[in-house]
Amino acid sequence: MTEPRESLFARSGLAALSDLSSPEWGEIFTPLEREQAMFLKHESSFRSPDYIWPRDPLHTWSRAWEYPYVFHHLQALREARNRSDIARIVDLGSGVTFFPFAVAKLGFDVVCTDVDRVCEKDLGRAVAVVDHSPGTVTFRLTDGTHLPFNDSEIDAVYCVSVLEHVANFECLIRETARVLKLGGLFLLTVDIDLRGDMELGAENHRRLVTVLRRYFEHRWPETTIHPADMLNSSSGPYGHRPPESVWARRLFLFKQQAKTLLGMKPRPLLPFWLAIHAFALVRKQ
Repeated sequence: MTEPRESLFARSGLAALSDLSSPEWGEIFTPLEREQAMFLKHESSFRSPDYIWPRDPLHTWSRAWEYPYVFHHLQALREARNRSDIARIVDLGSGVTFFPFAVAKLGFDVVCTDVDRVCEKDLGRAVAVVDHSPGTVTFRLTDGTHLPFNDSEIDAVYCVSVLEHVANFECLIRETARVLKLGGLFLLTVDIDLRGDMELGAENHRRLVTVLRRYFEHRWPETTIHPADMLNSSSGPYGHRPPESVWARRLFLFKQQAKTLLGMKPRPLLPFWLAIHAFALVRKQ
């Protein structure tokens, strides 16, 4: 696989805020914006009222970086393969978004998998109306423990901000290694907790890294960034912001004081504080 080392995405590690002002990020993000806009034009034809996930995932604090990161590595995979060699890609925990359709346009056969039957229904409808040639987009339901694929069947798996919400992520990592071909690519991003009140705190993050090392090695090594440059859930163009007006802040503080007096747990000014850890991995022997 050929991939220029000078690429800002040719690394594993924390997402950097400065990435979002780079020309390379813009060269990927802008076409993905167009892909999402085209996808959303057809939304009335496939979207169920029961679908609970964001309709505009690209314009969220994490996906604005995660989707370009994953797309960069899949583009490199496509360029390294014979054009007639169609790779099978799994979108693990897919939801129903524009992204697998954009990936299919690179010439991949993309199989989305999720535990949600609403996703199964909506994605089937979306495939009928959203362009994704020359590749294909299909769906397979999973029980959240076993992946519906044969051993060594898949060329690459990507998983965007899903594993941190899975209690038994060891099982899904083991399953990912099982279905990937030897040397197959695993692109993983997770939200890591910076404050101590979300799923993937320090202890679980260490456990995640330990399990990954059993089955995978780095395609690109970990790169350190300065803490001041770390992209987090309150920074960047789509970060979560505290109340802006003085009155809104006062109202928020009054409500939290009232909760304390009533014996209820007050809520932080920001509902969460997260960063992104990305892994570009390949399956070991």
